[in-house]
Amino acid sequence: MLIFCFFSFLTNLKSTAQESNCENLGFELGNFTNWVGHTWIYSTEVTSINTSKVEGIVNRRQTIVSDTTAYDANTGYALRKVPKGYLYSARLGDEIVSTDGNPRAWQQSLRYTMTIDSSNALLVFKFACVLQYGSDHTEKVEPRFRLSLYDSKGNEISDCSNYDVYSSASYVEGFRTYTLSGSNSDHSVVNWRDWTTVGANLLKYYGQEITIEFLATDCTGRYHFGYAYFVAACHPLNITVDYCYGDSIAVLNAPEGFESYSWQDNSGQLVDTVQMLEVANPIEGDVYSCVMESETGCTVSLQSTIAKYLPNADFNSYMLDCNSNTVQFANLSTVTNGKMQYIWDFGDGTTSTSRNPYHTFITSGMHPMKLILLNPPSTCTDTISKEVESFSPPLVGIAGDSTYCPNESVFLIAYGAYDYTWSTGSKADSIEVSAPGGNFWLLGRSSTGCVSDTIRKSISGQPEWEFLSDCDSDFCYGDSLLLIVSGAAAYLWNTGDTINSITVDTSGTYYVTGVDERGCDKELSFDVIEYPLPDVDFTVSTTELNNKYNLLSGSITPENNVDYYWDLGDGSSEYLSEFEHYYNVSEEISMYILTLTATSEHNCVDSASKIIDVVPFVPNVFTPNSDGVNELFMNGYDIEIFDRNGILIYEGDTGWNGRYKGKNVDPDTYFYLIQYKNREQKTVLKKGYVTLVS
Repeated sequence: MLIFCFFSFLTNLKSTAQESNCENLGFELGNFTNWVGHTWIYSTEVTSINTSKVEGIVNRRQTIVSDTTAYDANTGYALRKVPKGYLYSARLGDEIVSTDGNPRAWQQSLRYTMTIDSSNALLVFKFACVLQYGSDHTEKVEPRFRLSLYDSKGNEISDCSNYDVYSSASYVEGFRTYTLSGSNSDHSVVNWRDWTTVGANLLKYYGQEITIEFLATDCTGRYHFGYAYFVAACHPLNITVDYCYGDSIAVLNAPEGFESYSWQDNSGQLVDTVQMLEVANPIEGDVYSCVMESETGCTVSLQSTIAKYLPNADFNSYMLDCNSNTVQFANLSTVTNGKMQYIWDFGDGTTSTSRNPYHTFITSGMHPMKLILLNPPSTCTDTISKEVESFSPPLVGIAGDSTYCPNESVFLIAYGAYDYTWSTGSKADSIEVSAPGGNFWLLGRSSTGCVSDTIRKSISGQPEWEFLSDCDSDFCYGDSLLLIVSGAAAYLWNTGDTINSITVDTSGTYYVTGVDERGCDKELSFDVIEYPLPDVDFTVSTTELNNKYNLLSGSITPENNVDYYWDLGDGSSEYLSEFEHYYNVSEEISMYILTLTATSEHNCVDSASKIIDVVPFVPNVFTPNSDGVNELFMNGYDIEIFDRNGILIYEGDTGWNGRYKGKNVDPDTYFYLIQYKNREQKTVLKKGYVTLVS
């Protein structure tokens, strides 16, 4: 069976700092500062491996745990390795499963020595326990965990907070059992105890050194292991009282970390069983007592008297001299009850807890600062803020640029003194300087009459510099415009761009600020116009031409200040808003592409095209009467001729001569089907009728 023991010392999270004689008691530094480790091996079965105690921190024997989200696998991930509210815990020992038959039998401890006073007389422990169980071991051989307190002579202090447990101690109240998977029966059972709190009252050892020791051991046989986790904290052994100015309820706070609390009033009557007792309409002088009991049965009894705490923070300050920049503070604070503690905040990142501190400021002049007055054992506080003056002639000066930009000015700002006199006669903290500039001086004075040396500063104007642009300010629809500027060291456009050029495709006003190497700035603006494209939606008289009807006309509604150019597709062109044109149609040409290009006065150009198809001319009358004119119908085309009865009377591509079966047909109307290739080389079938006249 396994029992793991984990000890932690509760930290008062409301405390502002750990007392110096409890430094790193709870491993707040994330290391073992002020802790002493010992490691050795002791086996009752294999005595040849035994060693003497060795002082020092050994890897995996004493370990700082910093993962606040980790859980221990040997408890079924039910036990946190770092208790809630803490950043670190210390682990004694480790689970190292032996695979080579070598015994472990590790023994390890951690010790912390401290001198007891009123600020640390209450030690609070929080622990849990788990150790591996061997069914064939006697108790003294089993894994073990022990917590002990020792006096300055090394004698163990008999105190209920001491704790000593072996792995078979399943009878101890508060333990749980967990069975490990994949282990043989002699190594599978774990007894463990969750985080448990114990408090120790050490006030009777006031002024003496005491030592806390934590011990965790493997079994002294061979293979069963034990390890522990813990942290620690010390507290004043008192009850804090919150009964401040304006309060109608007194709040009594007993120390954290105990399992139960029992409050009694003046008459010994039980009042409540909470850690924080609220007393309505309290009477000053009434005494309340609290008996606190830890999970292991340790009891501590404390008393508190109701008293109203009225802290009043106040102070004066005095400059030591006219040169050192050092100020002496006189604390005038008062309280009605309790003690006074101080936190001085000098406003420059430094603080002090002295009653009447001295402070040397890093700058001269007026400094906003505050004094926080604490009033223990209450949590009542009072704060006062004041401006404090210091003075040092070398720290008085003039801030501001030594040059000003063209057509602008610069402000010179005095610092480091209470008031100032400028060479201009001004008494202000700053003056404005513009052309023509010049040489200026300043004297700074403290409120007590200290005077600085004469501070001088020369101011001059910067020369003009060129901020240039050479680009268009308009563009045509569907296009964009590149705006380019030059001459500056840095640029910022109202678009957010920080380069010297941007591309725009929307009308609007665009600004760019240029800054030269001296920080002077200039601005350029561009009123960008997007012009529409001219209309090119033209009309034509027909979309088909043939060798009989070869006249084409086209037109567009003219716009002002727009030039038109017609490409007629046969090498000809026109320049007006309308045209008429005869095409020399031949069988070799299947189409003409007619294109209109329009150019506006802003040089915006658009164009549109239409395709004019060339198709065969089919006459509606033909006269095969041997007069030599119009003797063949559609020579060169694949045709079929039908009479009124639907009888095919001709088929071929040599043209129909008006005969059927060697004889002239009667004058009449005949139907035709004509096939030809269009401009896309697709076959087109044309239907119609023709009248034969003899």
